Amino acid sequence: MFNQLKILILSAFTALCILNSAYADSTHVSFQSLNKGKKYISVAFGMGALYCNNTSLKNFIQYEIPNYGTLTREQQLSEFFTGLDFFGGIEKQMSSNLSVRADYSYFIKSYNVSQYPQYDFSYSNHQPGLTVFYLIPQEYSYIKIGAGASYIYSGFDLKEFGLEKSFTSKGFGLKGEIILNAQIGKSFAGYISGYLSKTFLQNLKDNNGNELLANVTREGVNLSSFGAGIRLGVEIFFF
Repeated sequence: MFNQLKILILSAFTALCILNSAYADSTHVSFQSLNKGKKYISVAFGMGALYCNNTSLKNFIQYEIPNYGTLTREQQLSEFFTGLDFFGGIEKQMSSNLSVRADYSYFIKSYNVSQYPQYDFSYSNHQPGLTVFYLIPQEYSYIKIGAGASYIYSGFDLKEFGLEKSFTSKGFGLKGEIILNAQIGKSFAGYISGYLSKTFLQNLKDNNGNELLANVTREGVNLSSFGAGIRLGVEIFFF
């Protein structure tokens, strides 16, 4: 899966560069010209994939599924799984080399063992956040290097033989991101980024405040993770 993601991001980057080059060769006005003496406000949206681990959840599943230890290494859970990320944000340029973005992302991930379809472990994160970017303006593009933090609200669903239990958790996340906006219209650009993220989440609890505990160890379960991701989308600029 991760190799496929690398191919996808390389293909998207190549396509953006071709479109950007084609736009630059035309007589259209550039971002650099539009940005002279003005500061932009932009709106971005799209989707991506995050390749991340969940050490606590993985350990919980290993104790929850009977005879998990009899599975081969290939059948057992890998350390890293891929989840989907949907995002949107509003960005304000503060100076020629600085901008601030308020954004929201919705992340979903399933962490299942194919040999046990009667068990389903999945969760979702709601993540509003704030990111500060260092801008490197080009004539027909922007390169942005940013760091940010987000508040996270997680919902975890555990299904066993058709019976479902739900748990929630709260926490925060940190992210570093590099973005390329390649101009493909007067105020329109492609959006491609790579990022690293680290989340810190409390132990999962049900509606009554009872913690989800792992069998045998009786340890609390959390969804904290570390991962690397990509995002593809569009960004609209208003100068």
